[in-house]
Formats: sequence, structure tokens, C-alpha cells
Amino acid sequence: MSGGHAESLIKDIIGDIVRECAVRGHAVSETLVAFMVKAVVLDPRNGFNGDRILTKQDVQKLEGLCLDKLMEKCSPCLDTIKMQVYFDLNYTSRRKCLCLK
Repeated sequence: MSGGHAESLIKDIIGDIVRECAVRGHAVSETLVAFMVKAVVLDPRNGFNGDRILTKQDVQKLEGLCLDKLMEKCSPCLDTIKMQVYFDLNYTSRRKCLCLK
């Protein structure tokens, strides 16, 4: 899979998950979904292999796993990922500003 095609597929997956969350009544950011997709893909228990092309079934499995995790109530895992996203969005830009001085 070419880099451009893979990037396009990931953007499509993220968009699909954001839309499905909205349909289910949960507003989520693309950044949060991207973090979740990465976490699900990197978890070896989920059986994704970064060296091979995602099949349609793989995409459906990935979207399903991400949706399940994003819809969890009282989830320490989800809360941790939300904190990581917040930190990444807020403190990375501050660190860049401090380095410029």
C-alpha cells in the first residue's frame, strides 16, 4: 500500500468513527479518534499487523473496536487517552513557544 493510499484510508477510518460516534450521541474530536485508532492497532491482542494491507474486514474490526472503546462509560483507559490528547495539544505547543525565546 502506498503511503498516500494508507494515509487516505486512515483519514477515512477516523472520519467514519467520528460520524458514527455523533450518530450515537457522542461528540469526539478527530484527534481523540486518531489516538484511539493508534492505540487499538498497536495493541497486540487485537491482531493487527502493520506490515500488511488492511482488508475490509480489518477496517470493520478496527472501527468496531474503536467505537466500543469510545462509547465506554466510566473508562479509565478512555480517560487516560483523553488526558494524553489534552496534554499533546496544549503542552506541545507551549514547549515549542518556550524554545523559540
